[in-house]
Amino acid sequence: MPNSTMTATEVEVIFLHGQPGQKEDFAPVYRWMDHRWPVVSLDRPGWGANPLGVIGIEANASWVLDQLKTSRVVLIGHSLGATIAVRAAQLDPERVKGLVLVAPPITQSSLVAVDRLLAARFLGAMTSALVAGVSLGPARRSQFGRTRRSFLAEQRHLLDELRLVESELRNVRCPSVVVAGLRDRVVPLAAMVHAVDRLPEATLTVSPIADHDVLHSAPILLAQVVRSMLWRLYTDEEASGAERGLWRE
Repeated sequence: MPNSTMTATEVEVIFLHGQPGQKEDFAPVYRWMDHRWPVVSLDRPGWGANPLGVIGIEANASWVLDQLKTSRVVLIGHSLGATIAVRAAQLDPERVKGLVLVAPPITQSSLVAVDRLLAARFLGAMTSALVAGVSLGPARRSQFGRTRRSFLAEQRHLLDELRLVESELRNVRCPSVVVAGLRDRVVPLAAMVHAVDRLPEATLTVSPIADHDVLHSAPILLAQVVRSMLWRLYTDEEASGAERGLWRE
């Protein structure tokens, strides 16, 4: 996927992966995107090629905002990446112009018993090792140690910081789309419906065939959601301020 070459007069589109995850997770969706708006996919701290150690939700959101090359961004977040995207919108509503939240754990109702098990002091270490082993596969076993540590740390950050994210959902004023899979066994559908109710400008898109990994189970649908978000923002800006040169073909 190409790096962003957009100037300050354009909108930037950034993808934030979940946990475990890496920037390549967006590849199945990227092939269906409108490439007039390049998507920058980032390895978050603690994952992939990012040399930084794992950090919490608030720190992740600040890190994402520091990466921006423009004054306007649409954030696409999957799972924990969606939690981070929401927090970024809360911290900087002027620059975050749209959110696509894929299987997002952004309310306390998103947490189930296994989430607390994964963060537990002793059992968490064992279960995170299992998750790391399954997610990496034979080709990337060299990353096992880092993946296990990052997963466990982020799971604990999620439990510690989610209440703050939820308490400020009403402050997210940009257009938002929550994308849910009917077969998701990680984040309950009811929790995602509840999240839409809490976000002032949110709509819900449900895929009947997708599981938690919407990126692979419904990539065409997700690409269409992102395209629709971008065109919605384009149309709104064109109607209200095209003469200012904010958007370019």
